[in-house]
Amino acid sequence: MTTPLTQPERLKFDLLAEGLAISADAADLLGAVNDHRPLTPADYASTSGVILELPDDTWVNAPIAEHNANFVQAPRFELGVAGDRLVVRSGEQATPVRFWLPPAWHGETNGEGEPYNSYAFTHTDRVRISPIEGCAFTCTFCDLPYEFRYRNKRLDGLLDVVDVALRDPVQPAHHVLISGGTPRPEDYDYVRSVYREVITGFPDVPVDIMMVPIADVLDPVWLADLGVAELSVNLEVWGPETARVLMPRKHKQGRQYYLDYLARAAGVLGGDRVRSMLMLGLEPLEDTLAGVEAIASLGCTPVLSPFRPDPSTPLRNRPVPTADFMVKAYSRALEITRRHGVALGPACRPCAHNTLSLSTSTGHGDAAMSHGAPRTV
Repeated sequence: MTTPLTQPERLKFDLLAEGLAISADAADLLGAVNDHRPLTPADYASTSGVILELPDDTWVNAPIAEHNANFVQAPRFELGVAGDRLVVRSGEQATPVRFWLPPAWHGETNGEGEPYNSYAFTHTDRVRISPIEGCAFTCTFCDLPYEFRYRNKRLDGLLDVVDVALRDPVQPAHHVLISGGTPRPEDYDYVRSVYREVITGFPDVPVDIMMVPIADVLDPVWLADLGVAELSVNLEVWGPETARVLMPRKHKQGRQYYLDYLARAAGVLGGDRVRSMLMLGLEPLEDTLAGVEAIASLGCTPVLSPFRPDPSTPLRNRPVPTADFMVKAYSRALEITRRHGVALGPACRPCAHNTLSLSTSTGHGDAAMSHGAPRTV
């Protein structure tokens, strides 16, 4: 059964699949309100578009040709201006939207002369920091091992950028995600020190961690004692043959290893604070839904993120899942999660901009909260 969607909710899936163009009028308006800074963080494949707030508390990261010319070609949708406000147009339909303003610190440098964006980016109401540049793993859908040389980053620089992001005058962050590349064994202690110092250094700010479950780096008991808010351990693909081809190091760890970790973490934190992302469009839908079933059966929160091909990766020419495919996947995943009594995540509405998650406001989704009120125009 297909979940009925409002027009803005359906527009989210269309924009995720096809992207949009930006009219000259919209570009002029955005340049003025955004002080002519870049319109998007574009730090990762799934965050390479402009962030828009649609009606119905619906957030979307809409890809644009500037960063995804590999598939945003003659899009049906255009960001334009009607009167004094932004709209997304397609044919006769014009949907009012609001543009998320990037923070003032993006593009600036710290006291050491280093770009702040070599440490972090803010998306909607969350700042994401990356202790490791590059990655010890090589997954063919991820740009990290192809664009960045492996290195760890100064702990003081990470703490500084979190403080700067939380105090930004344009777009202050309201929670923190620590993610980034998988560390090598010699950096395990360093990554644990980052977790400890960030969580304890900002005790009034929710801090989430997204990482593969390696050694004792992601010990859920230790992290719970520190005060971690949520953990995200991403299966990414479910089918073993797909995993072997696309992410050989994670495949070698084994699917059961991830499921065992999710179960353990849920036993410590509660399943609503433990989530796992599956990438939609890299394997048959039935495989992805089997992954949703497995995650939900553990009481954890599944997240569906539509595949977006990064031009720097071997999958640059892989097609994006269609909007109809996304709607079908979303509807069937929602049936699974509701049968198990769990949410289809993430729960934060603004953070759902690049995932198949919808607001509770229409009864069609499970995203029920936000950590802050992101500034939009």
